[in-house]
Amino acid sequence: MKFNGIDVSSWQGDIDWEKVKNSGVEFAIIRTGYGRGASNQVDTKFKQNIKGAKEAKIKVGCYHYSYAESPEDAVNEAEFCLSILGGEGLDLPVYYDIEDSSISSKHDKEVRTQMCISFCSKVQQAGYRAGVYSNKNWFDNYINYDELKNRYTLWLAHYGAQNPSLDCDIWQYSSTGKIDGISGNADLNYMFKDLS
Repeated sequence: MKFNGIDVSSWQGDIDWEKVKNSGVEFAIIRTGYGRGASNQVDTKFKQNIKGAKEAKIKVGCYHYSYAESPEDAVNEAEFCLSILGGEGLDLPVYYDIEDSSISSKHDKEVRTQMCISFCSKVQQAGYRAGVYSNKNWFDNYINYDELKNRYTLWLAHYGAQNPSLDCDIWQYSSTGKIDGISGNADLNYMFKDLS
């Protein structure tokens, strides 16, 4: 069994969520923002997207893009993410999006893995499920896949493959999908078990 989903941010502009629902989308992972707390780091479409998706009866989760410089900084990012959420109910987990070159160039694998754990622990303390999003290269080389897999739900980005290369709960298989209700490209995902 697999569920069809998308992930969206302000890059997708104004979305017609009813059209999205009617096109067969069953879940959406919506960006809260990025970084650790500047007002311009809140995704400008987050509130609009989560409201629209919920009204269309699409299951929702969210993700936060990281620029953290330490595990302590990752906690700051989690607190910022939670402040943007403002207690909003979610069907699906909150994912830590760790893939930025500023992080891969600064730290060793253990520190990067601890950043994921620090973010996810803070999110869990607030009553949400937590997970980690990254691409195959990062899971292979920059963070400890096995340790994170034992702790959290994982969301893998790997394009151009017939099947996901690593065991994951959600697979982002395309960044160039076309969905009715979204102008331009959309990220397409399969969820392999109902995480709600």
